[in-house]
Amino acid sequence: MVAFNTLTSSIVLVVLGAMAVPSSAVPMIVKNKCSYSVQANQLTNVVGNPKAVVLSPGQSTTFDVASNWGGRIWGRKGCTGSSDCQPSAPSSLAEFTLNGAGGKDFYDVSFVDGFNLPISVAPNGGTTHTNKYDCGTPTCANLPSCPAQFQVKDGSGNVIACNSACRAYGTPEYCCTGAYNSPQTCKASQYANSVKQACPDVYSYAYDDTSSTYTCASSSGYTITFCP
Repeated sequence: MVAFNTLTSSIVLVVLGAMAVPSSAVPMIVKNKCSYSVQANQLTNVVGNPKAVVLSPGQSTTFDVASNWGGRIWGRKGCTGSSDCQPSAPSSLAEFTLNGAGGKDFYDVSFVDGFNLPISVAPNGGTTHTNKYDCGTPTCANLPSCPAQFQVKDGSGNVIACNSACRAYGTPEYCCTGAYNSPQTCKASQYANSVKQACPDVYSYAYDDTSSTYTCASSSGYTITFCP
């Protein structure tokens, strides 16, 4: 959905327009249901200045954001400080554009760059569901398998994340760039398809919009859960 995944494009045009709207605080509740500590990170598009909070198992925190906020929230395992300790490793992203086109919130779970933690995003309230994408809860409770060539390891040899094919190979056909920069020319690869089969709700590659973008008209905030 969101902007700064070079790859996901569907909502980027509404992000900048939404940023100018007068705003009030919206709670983004982050819960850690993993059996290990997770560092929760929050970043505002364009502005930057990420925030980070380490959550022990069972703990939660709240990031208050503007009602026109556009940004992302992600988690890291094995971080103990106040900054993103593995910035070069991919992560499972919760992406948001609040008060976007038609006054709706747009949100998704993106594995376009890769993934590292099971994750879900749930609106706190909202309109009656007309389908799973109307105030629904995109979830990946069991991560896809990670090919050996995509694995990201720490200094001790432990796998801490999994790259996408684009991140691993950097070629236009996987990254939907150059001659492949359109829904008509960039199609899901075998690697994107394997991600989608394991976690049907997530963005698996740049133009996975129709089966991965969620909207909600009247949510009072969102809950992001690691290890749902």
